[in-house]
Amino acid sequence: MEESGFRFPLFPHRARLIGALLFLPGLFFGYLYFFGSRPVFFEIPVFALVTTYMENRFFVIAQTNVLDELFAILCISGLALVVLSRERNEHPGDDLLRASALLRAVYITVGFWLLSFVLIFGWAIFVVCSLLFIIFLISYYVTFRVLVARKRKKNA
Repeated sequence: MEESGFRFPLFPHRARLIGALLFLPGLFFGYLYFFGSRPVFFEIPVFALVTTYMENRFFVIAQTNVLDELFAILCISGLALVVLSRERNEHPGDDLLRASALLRAVYITVGFWLLSFVLIFGWAIFVVCSLLFIIFLISYYVTFRVLVARKRKKNA
């Protein structure tokens, strides 16, 4: 691949560790929400722009279990820090690999999205759609790691 003058605005490498430290408790909260018990102390009042549990309400304080919100916020922010951090030793052409990985991640995510709409029905599609951004971040990261490994193996 040819080097271009473009540089992705990335976080410093040390942000990767912070991202991992956010992501891991996010997974734990997701496990509790989807498969474990939902402890009562996670039931708290929150400000909601919109809530549609029993009726449609706008701009209210609503009682909710925040495990799913903690799962989403910690996983997405953690993964974002991991995938949007520089390599410890940046090499020429890494940004082109990032661009290639980004495009491939879009293809993978669109594929998952289309399969989801064909194979999943009812309210479950909304859960799957909300998880698709996490799938996008993971597919980007895995694709980038594979491309970097191939490039380094080729140059060795």
